[in-house]
Amino acid sequence: MKRTILVLSAIFIVGGSAIAQNHLGKQIRGIWRVAEITTTGNDAGEVADPQPGLIIFGKKYYSMTYVSSDKERPIYAAAAPTTAEKLAAFDSIIVNAGTYEISGKTLTVRPTVARNPGFTGGGFATYQISIDGKTLWLTNKNSDFNFRVGSKIVPLGGPSSETRMKLIRLE
Repeated sequence: MKRTILVLSAIFIVGGSAIAQNHLGKQIRGIWRVAEITTTGNDAGEVADPQPGLIIFGKKYYSMTYVSSDKERPIYAAAAPTTAEKLAAFDSIIVNAGTYEISGKTLTVRPTVARNPGFTGGGFATYQISIDGKTLWLTNKNSDFNFRVGSKIVPLGGPSSETRMKLIRLE
C-alpha cells in the first residue's frame, strides 16, 4: 500500500511538472517586441527605448533578432562598406535562431545559426523566464552563455553581469 502511494505521488509530481512546463511553453509562443534592456555589473546600464527587435517562439523553434542599444545601427557610407563599417554593423546586432526547451522556469536556446559562429555547433544560452499577461522577461548572467571554442564548449568569460530583457507580446 505504501509503495502504491509513493508511485502515485511520483506520477502526480512528474505529471504536474510536465503540465506546468507545457503551459509555460504555450504562454511564450508568439512574437515579442524587445521593449527594454537592463544590464548590471561591468557594463551596467538601461536601454529604455531600444532599437527594433523581435523574438519569435514557435512550438520548438525560436528566432532572436534585436539591437541592444537605443542608438540607430551604423549606416554604410557607400554600397561597398569598409572593414570598419562591417565590424560596427556586426557588433550592433544580436541574431540567432534554433531550438529551445523549457525546464521549470529556465529557457535554454540552442542556436542552429547565429551571428557569432561560436554560438552554433554546441553553443547554448539559458534564461530565467517570467511572464505576466503580455509581458515576458528573460534574465541571464554572462556565464549563462556557452560558446564553441575549438572542440570545447566554454562559458563566456569576463566580469560578472546580468541582463534582463522586457518583451511585449505583438501576436
